[in-house]
Amino acid sequence: MKKLPVCEICGLEVVKVIECSKCGAKFCEECGDEKHELCYDCLGWDEEEDEFEEEEEEEDEEDWDEPPSDNSLPLNH
Repeated sequence: MKKLPVCEICGLEVVKVIECSKCGAKFCEECGDEKHELCYDCLGWDEEEDEFEEEEEEEDEEDWDEPPSDNSLPLNH
């Protein structure tokens, strides 16, 4: 009996695996995007990088909108 391939992401034996075009991992249809041939690990990194860049931009914008705190003002006694 032929042994089924194993998904390198979830570790389950599956009928078919797809090779990730970015990292080369073999993943099942549940653990990646078959159309783009990307595993969820690589998809996740791309999404996290995009979110991180967006958060940095938001933080920069917030810095300009916030008034200075009382602690940053010089004290005149």
